[in-house]
Amino acid sequence: MKKNFRLLALILTVCFVLSTVLVSMFVVGFGAQTKAKRTAPGFDPSIDVSKPVKIVGYLLGDAPAEFPNVMKELNKKLQKDINATMEINYIGWGDLNYKYPLILASGENVDWMYAANWCFYFQEAAKGGFKELTMDMIKKYMPRHYKATPSVAWQEAKVKGKIYMIPTATPDRKADVVILRGDLREKYKLPPIKKYNDIEPFLAAIKKNEKTMMPMNLDNQYDLNSVMWRLLVEKTDYLEDVARVSTGGTGLFTSIYDTKPKVYYIMDKEILPAFKEAAKKVKSWYDKGYINRNAYANKVRSKDAFDQGKSAVAFGNSQDIQSNLANAKAKGWKVEIIPIFDRRGHRPADPYINNGVALVAKTKNAERTLMALDLIMEEKSYNYLVYFGIQGKNYIIKNNKIDLPKGVTAENNTYPPDAAGFWFTNKDQFLPLASWDDNYIALRNTIKKALVSSPLSSFSLDQTKVKTEIANLNSVMTQYYNPICLGMVKNVDEAFATLDKKLKAAGVDKVKAEALRQLEQYFKERNQ
Repeated sequence: MKKNFRLLALILTVCFVLSTVLVSMFVVGFGAQTKAKRTAPGFDPSIDVSKPVKIVGYLLGDAPAEFPNVMKELNKKLQKDINATMEINYIGWGDLNYKYPLILASGENVDWMYAANWCFYFQEAAKGGFKELTMDMIKKYMPRHYKATPSVAWQEAKVKGKIYMIPTATPDRKADVVILRGDLREKYKLPPIKKYNDIEPFLAAIKKNEKTMMPMNLDNQYDLNSVMWRLLVEKTDYLEDVARVSTGGTGLFTSIYDTKPKVYYIMDKEILPAFKEAAKKVKSWYDKGYINRNAYANKVRSKDAFDQGKSAVAFGNSQDIQSNLANAKAKGWKVEIIPIFDRRGHRPADPYINNGVALVAKTKNAERTLMALDLIMEEKSYNYLVYFGIQGKNYIIKNNKIDLPKGVTAENNTYPPDAAGFWFTNKDQFLPLASWDDNYIALRNTIKKALVSSPLSSFSLDQTKVKTEIANLNSVMTQYYNPICLGMVKNVDEAFATLDKKLKAAGVDKVKAEALRQLEQYFKERNQ
């Protein structure tokens, strides 16, 4: 009996141990299953995306009407591919100058912002507003974009030897343009206008005959310097602000043709006559009522006023006027385009950093943000979605072209191409638009031939030693130069004399000397 009891006890003990082991194995196995790593297709398999993440970003302009639905589709795709969702906000053109730096300084929960050489990139990178990116990060978290983007793009993005921006893989092949109502030009029997400097008879005809329309209805941001700058460009070699300041400027310029260190001050004899000639023409236009008096308060771009029939002329570039052309066609208007080239017939080719994205320095989601941007910029289905909207609703592909669905016109399309601000996507993936007429195709071909690469395309002024002076110069240009650009001064010569005095007091000579020093180093390294 004792033997049987011991045997039974042994059996029970073994059963208990086995059951404990099995339960432990089940628990461990179940725990391992719930904590299993989730990978993302097309990315390094070592990346774990099991934790859901919300990404916040900023674009420029205004959200199209269909944007909420596009975002729903975008987030479905992001959730499926990388277990993330995205919220995108907009900075309006009228608010750009103050709101962009304010967002970065506020500590707001933001992961990425649109950035470009013309849109605060160098200024904010120098101030520490953007997160440094390494090529190892790009290779790992943006494999598609790394493959699509040439090394020169990353070189252009460097600030003091470090990268703070993801440049586009496909710079826009574009030129600044002026568009006008060709049907009205024909109505008043005026000859075709080939140069913007020859547009005055058209402005006069509109002023005299079209009582509900301004010849040029300008806003207080994009259009502010456009009227005068385009006049100037046609008379000079193409100039660019030495510090790429996005608002008023510095009063210091480089030429796209210079192969040696050279900085032009706005008052230098080589360029001052052209500036004054353009300024005097703009003043005469303002005095004659060809320019709206409320430009400083107006937040509606001329190209939008053009669509509304409130402006006979609009300023933009050969990319962003596509919606204007389509809207005009729907209304039966004829649009004529004047591409802006310098006196040699050229325009600088856009650098890769003319469109891009920067990660905010305080982002908590750097890796997942890079992955999301990799998909948006390079994965074709994402690219088409954010740029053209929802297929079947905002666009269709017909005869190997991008067309509008039945019942959708350029005017009622709730997500027009190029309108949402995703200008950094890979445009080489896009089919041609069905709305491109022969004139627009000819314009694109003309621009391709006119583009030239500048020796200074990758030059970035390090503002560290002249940060205060550049800020002061920008304030002076905003206060004293911008009114010249709109013709809102009593006397052009006196206005330039005042500007000269104020710029010198703000430290223009110091900035010029520092820029020359850096240009000498730049050309030395470039020519090695």
